[in-house]
Amino acid sequence: MITEGAVTSADGTRIGYRRLGSGPALVFVHGSISTHTDWMRVAKLLAPRYTCYAMDRRGRGRSGNGRSAHSLEREYEDIAAVLNEAEIAQGGPIACLIGHSFGAICALGAALRHPVPRLVVYEPPLPTGGPIAGEFLEPYKRAITEGDLDLALEIGLSHFTRLPAVAILAMRVSKAWPRLRTLAASWIRELEAMDTLDPSVDRYTALDCPVLMLVGSRSPEHPLRDASRALATALPGARVETIEGQGHMAARNAPEQVARLIESFLSA
Repeated sequence: MITEGAVTSADGTRIGYRRLGSGPALVFVHGSISTHTDWMRVAKLLAPRYTCYAMDRRGRGRSGNGRSAHSLEREYEDIAAVLNEAEIAQGGPIACLIGHSFGAICALGAALRHPVPRLVVYEPPLPTGGPIAGEFLEPYKRAITEGDLDLALEIGLSHFTRLPAVAILAMRVSKAWPRLRTLAASWIRELEAMDTLDPSVDRYTALDCPVLMLVGSRSPEHPLRDASRALATALPGARVETIEGQGHMAARNAPEQVARLIESFLSA
């Protein structure tokens, strides 16, 4: 059974989540231009053994947009609020914090401030190899301002996530495209946040928990594989698993593979 819940973050923002399953708690954090639904297929596979909390990051789904200016610090606080809720409900520490893409950046920062027993990060687009948006941020913002959401998404998917043209064409005719359009404007503040990050990943050496890093075998070199490689170098004890035949969206496209890797990590 899936139930809905919500917590109040440090700045008063409502953060919604979906809860399902039973057992030790897992908290899932989604990436840009997405909602909790990106993790639901994986969560449903893990639910027989774990209590899964799939949160909506601020500005998405049933979460508020924020009572203060957006920043990564606010995102960390949102995650901390859900972690605290899960710990209270379970009567003890959660089993794992799990983040994808921009949500993985948020999970990394949250884990530094609020230690967790285990951490899973799936391709955090850290600017280790250069800016994520760079010179294409202004054209993206302009397209959003002018209401041309299709053009904005084409710019973003081409230059921020480096998807090939054939993949973008397939997305344009998919059921997912209208959802992406509704979330396109929210990508701006996250791109700005990523491009202001220190390109060094040395700060993450302070993480004091087992870490699983998931990397798609078909993901682009920049900003995904290069960032994952740099993070793996900074965290020599991290376990790195390649999701064969998949790119950045394996949680949706190959949930069985992702769930199997996570469960193996949790049971090790």
